[in-house]
Amino acid sequence: MEAYFENVRSFVGIAFILLVAWGCSSNRRAIPYRYVLIALAIQAGIGILVFTVPGLQDGLAGVTGIVSALQAATLEGTQFAFGHLAGGEAPYDQTRPENSFIIVFQVLPMILVVSTLAAITWHWGILESICRGLGYVFRRLLNLSGPAGLGAASSVFLGMVETPMVIRPYFNRLSRADILLVMSAAMATVAGTMMAVYIALLLPSVPDAGAHIIAASFMSAPGAIAIARILEPPEAAARHFEEQKMPKFYQSTMDAFMRGVQDGLSVFLSVIAMIIVSVAIIALIDNTLAAFAPEIGGEALSAGRIVGWLFSPIMFAMGIPWADCMEAGQLLATKLMLNEFLAFLDLTAMTDAEIAPRTRLIMIYVLCGFANFSALAIMIGGMSAMCPDRRDDFMQLGLKSLMGGFLANMVSGAIVGTMF
Repeated sequence: MEAYFENVRSFVGIAFILLVAWGCSSNRRAIPYRYVLIALAIQAGIGILVFTVPGLQDGLAGVTGIVSALQAATLEGTQFAFGHLAGGEAPYDQTRPENSFIIVFQVLPMILVVSTLAAITWHWGILESICRGLGYVFRRLLNLSGPAGLGAASSVFLGMVETPMVIRPYFNRLSRADILLVMSAAMATVAGTMMAVYIALLLPSVPDAGAHIIAASFMSAPGAIAIARILEPPEAAARHFEEQKMPKFYQSTMDAFMRGVQDGLSVFLSVIAMIIVSVAIIALIDNTLAAFAPEIGGEALSAGRIVGWLFSPIMFAMGIPWADCMEAGQLLATKLMLNEFLAFLDLTAMTDAEIAPRTRLIMIYVLCGFANFSALAIMIGGMSAMCPDRRDDFMQLGLKSLMGGFLANMVSGAIVGTMF
């Protein structure tokens, strides 16, 4: 009976999230409710397929094996370069081997490998064809313009800067509604490079992490389309765009290899810098609160506790047990204010005694998206460089796109809560 009420609460959470989006709409009368419902149905349908079709779940779980193989291959390279720092045999006797895990050398280098493979498969036309096929489905089912459909589809595999690059030739003619849709989709999903990292992080606690991370990114794309169409409805029917040749990113396979390594290195260093600065800022805030704020419940006041209290009611409405709402609220705040990588690190550090399996699964779907302020700044900067004439539109729609991606991730989590 308790599980039944938790599932019902998740339905309430979905309704609440959509109500928030409706309240922030720029033109409620123009909302294309039919296509919003279709997009939400696609989002829910993906979740239903993952949780009810054994063959599909097993197939997606096979990605876990691929990631394990990538991780093993990456470790060969990192151990060759960094030796025992990357998990190789230590040249001394270890008294506390549990402390020998160094994330910078043993997990993050996978970003370099996946980035390179993504660049090569894009140059070969494999990844591009997949994005075009998914974009065609979005365009036909959701009445999207060609560039909007392609941009939303590309966000499932590419980063928040690479996604706009795919539709760069169309930027000057895109409507504000379509720009918000593409930006929201980029905020709601994660790049393939980060998918592999999150799967590797979650494998010890979630054996079928591959299936859930991939499903989360696929679910959030139509979810972002639905939320974006509520926040900024299109003023007219989808515009027709003449087919234009896709931008040529790479001149040859070797060029794709080199550029993939360079792009991966940029992401790799950015993630390391973000971790250092984010953890330092949190420590600074917590130390300041501990020094000047009184203890509450026998514990020092911290930023995590404050935001945990703020987000707890929302987590409860999404179907998370009340005992876990504080921890879930802190994870959600970490994702929004800092980044999803730190939130995933915190999630993997929590044992089954600290949070319920239901909470862990819902939070995987909620956290799987780039929707945070630092990612938003990176995306706006990249898009402004691609199309300076639309910079004002990018700036004005920035916070709305962050909201769109953030709410789409929450809808995905709540949908999972109705089925688990």
